[in-house]
Amino acid sequence: MYARQRQYQSVSLASRIEAASPHELVVILYEELIRSLDVCRTAIAQGKPEALKTAHERVTSVLLSLRASLDLDRGGALAHSLGGIYGSMLKESVRAVQERDSDRFSRLRQGTAELLQAWSRIGQQT
Repeated sequence: MYARQRQYQSVSLASRIEAASPHELVVILYEELIRSLDVCRTAIAQGKPEALKTAHERVTSVLLSLRASLDLDRGGALAHSLGGIYGSMLKESVRAVQERDSDRFSRLRQGTAELLQAWSRIGQQT
């Protein structure tokens, strides 16, 4: 059952990505980051180091994708600020894994949710 659900989610995500605008792609990345941070927290709570490792690899991948998507020439100060935020989040996530600190993952999740909310508001204005 779980394998079918994951397969469906994967197909659903792929469909969303194919139809997404550049702005919507960032929304999808933020949503994936939130999901992966939640899995990290759960893995710590359940004492599942392999699940934590896998989820953290996803967190790292998403943060690197977000940072790589920035247009530092055209994005100005905002793009540079976001690049710094993503770098800080990456460092914090590494510390959270090393220390098995679910509270740190909770704070990262909250920060990501705030970024998602702000990014969504920008999309509504354009």
